[in-house]
Amino acid sequence: MRYLSIFHSGLGLITAATIVLGAGLASAQTDSEEQWTEGGESGAALPEMVVEATNEVRQKIEKGTFTFELDAVAVDSFFSTMDLEVLSVSPVSGLQPHLNNLERLVSEQPPHLWLPEMARTPVATFYPSTPEGHKVKSWSLTVIDFRGSPFKTFNGGKQAPDKLTWDGRGENGEMLRVGYPYSYVFSQTDKGTNTYNHAGVSFRIPALDYRDQGDRVLEMTGDELFVRDESELTAAGEKWLTRSTDEIRRHPYSPIRVVVTAETEALAAARAELVAGYLAESMILPREQVETVIVQKPDLRAELDGSVAVIIEHVE
Repeated sequence: MRYLSIFHSGLGLITAATIVLGAGLASAQTDSEEQWTEGGESGAALPEMVVEATNEVRQKIEKGTFTFELDAVAVDSFFSTMDLEVLSVSPVSGLQPHLNNLERLVSEQPPHLWLPEMARTPVATFYPSTPEGHKVKSWSLTVIDFRGSPFKTFNGGKQAPDKLTWDGRGENGEMLRVGYPYSYVFSQTDKGTNTYNHAGVSFRIPALDYRDQGDRVLEMTGDELFVRDESELTAAGEKWLTRSTDEIRRHPYSPIRVVVTAETEALAAARAELVAGYLAESMILPREQVETVIVQKPDLRAELDGSVAVIIEHVE
């Protein structure tokens, strides 16, 4: 069998057709059909034609090598969301070995929305006003502490603000003491150098929720929590600590530290153990996960009976 390939080009298009010439077809041709010749000789047979074409594409691909050396510090820093859920690793557990593999701070109790809330910043809002008919030259508002000394002073020019907020911190940045009485004096001086002083009423804050260097501090005065000179919680004290557990659960993996201040070391230690045990039991935690610190201050005001600060570490 012979194969004849005919290529025809026209109008920019290339077409190809293949005619198969078999023995039977050749003998059936009529005289009117054109006889194919080679070299102009009639009746000459076409030679065997074999057309071969090979398309071969070779692509050389080289794979590079990336080397990444890991040390123990780098490995410990690779925590994904899955790691946190499965391993429950505290971000500061490496710094505090006794708090490794912290339990999630949980409780079977719903939030206690009916309990009183702790004061938050701003702890106080003042509303100064200028007397009618007075042309004010300057004004000042001074917060007075329990010793009668200026604790924080605000001042300004001709017009006193309609509202003035205070975050509870003094001139040196220290936070006010919970339970201690504070007062304020608003002063105005007119263009005739007359000064008008307006003394405000005394106020005290029994419980305060504030931020301090990345920690969240829930501070309560001792006379709200304990029976006088005892390590026994009052009904109000249980409510404040229950409110504390509601706030602690907002930061489920943060370490907890309880700082108790009392007039004697023994009383501070007994109260610290009581508060830590109450928090651990309420949140279904191992007792060792609640760190305690005791502070002895023999010069505390008798009616205040110390204080308790529940510190939720590294929340910001």
